[in-house]
Amino acid sequence: MATNARHPTVLWAQREEIIYLTVELHDAQDAKIDLTEGSIDFSNTTDDLLYKFHLDFYKPIKPDQAKKSLTGRKTLMVLEKAEGEWWPRLTKDTGKLNFLKTDFDHWKDSDDEEDEAADFPGMDFSQMGGMGGMPGMGGMGGMPGMGGMGGMPDMSALAGMAGMGGMPGMGGAPMNFGGEDDVDSGDEGDEEPAK
Repeated sequence: MATNARHPTVLWAQREEIIYLTVELHDAQDAKIDLTEGSIDFSNTTDDLLYKFHLDFYKPIKPDQAKKSLTGRKTLMVLEKAEGEWWPRLTKDTGKLNFLKTDFDHWKDSDDEEDEAADFPGMDFSQMGGMGGMPGMGGMGGMPGMGGMGGMPDMSALAGMAGMGGMPGMGGAPMNFGGEDDVDSGDEGDEEPAK
Protein backbone atom coordinates (compact mmCIF):
# COMPACT_ATOMS: atom_id res chain seq x y z
CA MET A 1 0.00 0.00 0.00
CA ALA A 2 1.22 3.51 -0.84
CA THR A 3 2.28 5.75 2.02
CA ASN A 4 1.35 9.02 0.29
CA ALA A 5 -2.32 9.78 0.72
CA ARG A 6 -4.40 11.27 -2.07
CA HIS A 7 -7.40 13.54 -1.77
CA PRO A 8 -10.70 12.33 -3.19
CA THR A 9 -12.94 14.89 -4.88
CA VAL A 10 -15.29 16.39 -2.29
CA LEU A 11 -18.43 18.27 -3.36
CA TRP A 12 -20.43 20.50 -1.07
CA ALA A 13 -23.66 22.49 -1.14
CA GLN A 14 -25.78 24.14 1.51
CA ARG A 15 -29.21 25.24 2.59
CA GLU A 16 -29.89 27.49 5.52
CA GLU A 17 -30.13 24.53 7.91
CA ILE A 18 -27.94 21.81 6.31
CA ILE A 19 -24.75 20.99 4.42
CA TYR A 20 -24.58 18.39 1.64
CA LEU A 21 -21.18 16.70 1.45
CA THR A 22 -20.35 14.16 -1.27
CA VAL A 23 -17.07 12.26 -1.46
CA GLU A 24 -16.55 10.92 -4.97
CA LEU A 25 -14.60 7.72 -4.45
CA HIS A 26 -15.62 4.25 -5.60
CA ASP A 27 -15.52 1.26 -3.27
CA ALA A 28 -15.73 3.43 -0.15
CA GLN A 29 -18.25 1.27 1.75
CA ASP A 30 -15.66 0.69 4.49
CA ALA A 31 -14.54 4.32 4.74
CA LYS A 32 -13.53 5.62 8.14
CA ILE A 33 -15.43 8.86 8.83
CA ASP A 34 -14.77 10.78 12.03
CA LEU A 35 -17.29 13.60 12.36
CA THR A 36 -17.16 16.15 15.17
CA GLU A 37 -18.88 19.50 15.76
CA GLY A 38 -16.02 21.35 14.13
CA SER A 39 -14.46 18.97 11.60
CA ILE A 40 -14.52 15.85 9.48
CA ASP A 41 -11.78 13.28 8.89
CA PHE A 42 -12.24 10.81 6.04
CA SER A 43 -10.00 7.92 4.99
CA ASN A 44 -10.39 4.92 2.72
CA THR A 45 -8.18 2.56 0.75
CA THR A 46 -9.32 2.04 -2.84
CA ASP A 47 -7.33 0.14 -5.47
CA ASP A 48 -4.42 -0.13 -2.99
CA LEU A 49 -4.27 3.67 -2.69
CA LEU A 50 -4.98 5.62 0.48
CA TYR A 51 -7.44 8.51 0.10
CA LYS A 52 -8.06 10.90 2.97
CA PHE A 53 -8.85 14.48 3.91
CA HIS A 54 -9.49 16.68 6.93
CA LEU A 55 -11.77 19.74 6.91
CA ASP A 56 -12.44 22.24 9.69
CA PHE A 57 -16.00 23.52 9.23
CA TYR A 58 -16.74 27.24 9.03
CA LYS A 59 -19.12 26.91 12.01
CA PRO A 60 -20.25 23.97 14.18
CA ILE A 61 -22.54 21.20 12.98
CA LYS A 62 -24.59 18.59 14.89
CA PRO A 63 -22.65 15.34 14.34
CA ASP A 64 -25.32 13.22 16.07
CA GLN A 65 -27.88 14.38 13.44
CA ALA A 66 -25.67 13.46 10.45
CA LYS A 67 -27.04 11.13 7.79
CA LYS A 68 -24.64 9.03 5.71
CA SER A 69 -25.10 6.90 2.63
CA LEU A 70 -22.14 4.82 1.49
CA THR A 71 -22.62 3.54 -2.06
CA GLY A 72 -20.29 1.81 -4.46
CA ARG A 73 -19.43 5.08 -6.23
CA LYS A 74 -19.64 7.82 -3.60
CA THR A 75 -20.32 8.73 -0.01
CA LEU A 76 -23.22 11.11 0.59
CA MET A 77 -23.66 13.02 3.86
CA VAL A 78 -26.30 15.45 5.06
CA LEU A 79 -24.98 17.48 7.98
CA GLU A 80 -27.21 19.66 10.12
CA LYS A 81 -25.79 23.07 11.04
CA ALA A 82 -25.77 23.99 14.74
CA GLU A 83 -27.07 27.44 13.82
CA GLY A 84 -29.40 27.82 10.85
CA GLU A 85 -27.63 30.42 8.76
CA TRP A 86 -25.89 30.66 5.38
CA TRP A 87 -22.14 30.14 5.39
CA PRO A 88 -19.86 32.09 3.05
CA ARG A 89 -17.74 28.91 2.61
CA LEU A 90 -17.51 25.39 4.00
CA THR A 91 -14.21 25.70 5.85
CA LYS A 92 -12.66 28.06 8.37
CA ASP A 93 -9.66 28.39 6.12
CA THR A 94 -10.07 31.00 3.38
CA GLY A 95 -7.54 29.29 1.11
CA LYS A 96 -8.48 27.25 -1.96
CA LEU A 97 -8.55 23.48 -1.53
CA ASN A 98 -8.11 21.88 -4.95
CA PHE A 99 -10.11 18.77 -4.05
CA LEU A 100 -13.12 20.73 -2.68
CA LYS A 101 -15.71 21.80 -5.26
CA THR A 102 -19.22 23.23 -5.35
CA ASP A 103 -22.00 20.67 -5.83
CA PHE A 104 -24.24 22.47 -8.30
CA ASP A 105 -26.70 19.55 -8.34
CA HIS A 106 -27.64 20.37 -4.74
CA TRP A 107 -26.76 24.07 -4.57
CA LYS A 108 -29.29 26.79 -3.80
CA ASP A 109 -28.57 30.37 -2.87
CA SER A 110 -30.28 32.00 0.09
CA ASP A 111 -32.38 34.01 -2.40
CA ASP A 112 -33.53 30.85 -4.24
CA GLU A 113 -35.50 29.43 -1.32
CA GLU A 114 -37.34 32.72 -0.77
CA ASP A 115 -37.98 33.21 -4.50
CA GLU A 116 -39.59 29.79 -4.95
CA ALA A 117 -42.41 30.71 -2.60
CA ALA A 118 -42.63 34.36 -3.64
CA ASP A 119 -42.86 33.78 -7.41
CA PHE A 120 -46.19 31.95 -7.29
CA PRO A 121 -47.85 32.37 -3.90
CA GLY A 122 -50.60 29.85 -3.21
CA MET A 123 -49.62 27.61 -6.14
CA ASP A 124 -49.09 23.90 -5.53
CA PHE A 125 -46.84 22.75 -8.38
CA SER A 126 -46.94 19.11 -7.29
CA GLN A 127 -50.40 18.85 -8.85
CA MET A 128 -49.26 19.99 -12.30
CA GLY A 129 -47.70 16.72 -13.45
CA GLY A 130 -45.60 16.59 -16.60
CA MET A 131 -45.73 19.46 -19.03
CA GLY A 132 -45.20 17.31 -22.13
CA GLY A 133 -42.23 18.26 -24.21
CA MET A 134 -39.91 16.69 -26.70
CA PRO A 135 -41.73 13.51 -27.77
CA GLY A 136 -43.73 14.26 -30.93
CA MET A 137 -42.99 17.98 -30.65
CA GLY A 138 -46.55 18.82 -31.88
CA GLY A 139 -46.53 22.47 -32.83
CA MET A 140 -45.15 23.72 -36.14
CA GLY A 141 -45.73 20.65 -38.28
CA GLY A 142 -42.86 21.29 -40.69
CA MET A 143 -41.77 24.23 -42.81
CA PRO A 144 -42.91 23.49 -46.41
CA GLY A 145 -45.47 26.10 -47.42
CA MET A 146 -45.47 27.45 -43.88
CA GLY A 147 -48.93 25.93 -43.46
CA GLY A 148 -50.37 25.69 -40.02
CA MET A 149 -48.98 29.07 -38.94
CA GLY A 150 -52.49 30.52 -38.49
CA GLY A 151 -52.82 34.21 -39.41
CA MET A 152 -49.79 34.26 -41.72
CA PRO A 153 -50.42 35.25 -45.37
CA ASP A 154 -49.61 32.78 -48.15
CA MET A 155 -45.88 33.32 -48.66
CA SER A 156 -45.82 31.65 -52.08
CA ALA A 157 -46.95 34.96 -53.69
CA LEU A 158 -43.61 36.48 -52.74
CA ALA A 159 -41.72 33.95 -54.85
CA GLY A 160 -42.49 35.84 -58.09
CA MET A 161 -41.22 39.16 -56.73
CA ALA A 162 -37.54 38.39 -57.20
CA GLY A 163 -35.72 40.98 -59.35
CA MET A 164 -38.52 43.57 -59.26
CA GLY A 165 -36.24 46.54 -59.38
CA GLY A 166 -35.81 48.98 -56.61
CA MET A 167 -37.01 52.42 -55.67
CA PRO A 168 -39.00 54.49 -58.19
CA GLY A 169 -36.91 57.01 -60.13
CA MET A 170 -33.73 55.02 -59.85
CA GLY A 171 -33.95 54.01 -63.50
CA GLY A 172 -32.78 50.51 -62.84
CA ALA A 173 -29.19 51.55 -63.57
CA PRO A 174 -26.56 49.26 -62.13
CA MET A 175 -24.92 50.57 -59.02
CA ASN A 176 -21.16 50.56 -58.72
CA PHE A 177 -19.84 50.15 -55.18
CA GLY A 178 -16.14 50.68 -55.61
CA GLY A 179 -13.31 50.53 -58.05
CA GLU A 180 -11.89 53.01 -60.52
CA ASP A 181 -15.18 53.85 -62.23
CA ASP A 182 -16.63 55.07 -58.97
CA VAL A 183 -15.70 58.75 -59.47
CA ASP A 184 -18.58 60.76 -60.92
CA SER A 185 -17.32 63.42 -63.27
CA GLY A 186 -20.69 65.06 -63.77
CA ASP A 187 -21.97 64.98 -67.35
CA GLU A 188 -20.03 62.41 -69.21
CA GLY A 189 -18.58 63.40 -72.55
CA ASP A 190 -19.22 67.20 -72.17
CA GLU A 191 -15.80 68.12 -70.91
CA GLU A 192 -12.58 67.97 -72.78
CA PRO A 193 -9.66 66.28 -71.13
CA ALA A 194 -7.05 68.58 -69.59
CA LYS A 195 -3.91 69.08 -71.72
